[in-house]
Amino acid sequence: MKKSIIAIVMTVSLSANAMVTMGATPIKNNLTNKANRAVINISSASDIKDIKNKIPEVDIKMLKGGQAVVYSNKISETQLLNKLSKLKNVKKVKKPDTISVVKPTDKVEIKTNSRYSYNRSSIINYRSYEYDLIRTEAYKAWSMVKQQKQIKVAVVDTGVDYNHPALKGKIDLANAYNFVSNNKNVMDDQGHGTHVSGIITTNTKDNYGLMGITGQLNVQILPVKVLDSNGSGDSDIIAQGITYAVDKGADIINMSFGGEGTSPEINNAIQYAVQKGVIVVAAAGNDNTDCSTFTPASLDNVLTVSALSMSDRKSSYSNYGNAVELSAPGDMILSTYPNGRYAFMSGTSMATPVVTGIAAIVKAQNPTLTAAQIEKILEKSSVDLGVKGKDKYYGYGKVDAYKALNSMVTLGTSSTKKTSSVTKSVIKK
Repeated sequence: MKKSIIAIVMTVSLSANAMVTMGATPIKNNLTNKANRAVINISSASDIKDIKNKIPEVDIKMLKGGQAVVYSNKISETQLLNKLSKLKNVKKVKKPDTISVVKPTDKVEIKTNSRYSYNRSSIINYRSYEYDLIRTEAYKAWSMVKQQKQIKVAVVDTGVDYNHPALKGKIDLANAYNFVSNNKNVMDDQGHGTHVSGIITTNTKDNYGLMGITGQLNVQILPVKVLDSNGSGDSDIIAQGITYAVDKGADIINMSFGGEGTSPEINNAIQYAVQKGVIVVAAAGNDNTDCSTFTPASLDNVLTVSALSMSDRKSSYSNYGNAVELSAPGDMILSTYPNGRYAFMSGTSMATPVVTGIAAIVKAQNPTLTAAQIEKILEKSSVDLGVKGKDKYYGYGKVDAYKALNSMVTLGTSSTKKTSSVTKSVIKK
């Protein structure tokens, strides 16, 4: 899931032991997705020193769950794997797994001016196309929330177009990070992450511009770029991104990516997130198959989402299975797109941020709720579809923001009393 300079200085050929003895400057490698890497299991941090002594061309970064990534820009992947396999204190050696965005099944860009035009005679009324706000009753929930703290949502994806007019002021650039290139430039070079972000939140304050699921609530996107311009990334890079998002204070993590097979490093990072109280939402996938063998959809403690058509039926492409917890609109969802554009896209990648956004609404109403409590609220308040009760196509049902907030009042988990006012003028059915 990887890809010499000929030195004329004789001292370069000194052995590793000689270099250590003489106190030579250690080799520094750049940990990017282009570096040759291997994921290993070790017993303790002391093993790192031993590995470095025996393979001085590498650097090592610890992951969660007793794993570490060994990386090098100085030796080939074959050499790296071969050298590691000979070390007794290295229990397991594997190449990182390749993971990709859940690629949308449809994409239609809107051909219009990249910036809002407030000339009412020519403006496109984006709001009239946002059926996902209506079907999930998100617009009815906004006025019920008396927010107590900013909610931070990490979009672990391809980055974000932070210059997009509908996203300006909604992006936490101070903490954003690009693990693909190992720098702070999180500009989206693929498009997927920008679309996902706009589904969750936008800065719009009128009835014409695009509105995210969270309306005008104080919700910030933390972009963590772990996928490249092709929408692909490696499991060790993704694991680092998940851990980073947790450590930077994410309340919720949106993961609209996946791949078949298991990835211990991603699983360990997710379990770390859950232990820290973070809600983790993942796409079921777009292969119309059982997602029980997909990562991260099948992992424990993940809120897995299937996609619905405009008629509230399982989308033809959507994965299914016992791992599915909730469903949400996923067909032709309108959102932001790079370079100030907008696009309709379809997929469980689009359904996932709908659920993420509604989880953010619930968290905004009562920030003391645990991830498990919020998940239970979303499940119990969902609109049952298909056969009665939880099923493999819809999980517990279609997520519903208004019912979720009402159920919080009934269960006594809301931090404020329910208000009677509902914003009806924002969207007309």
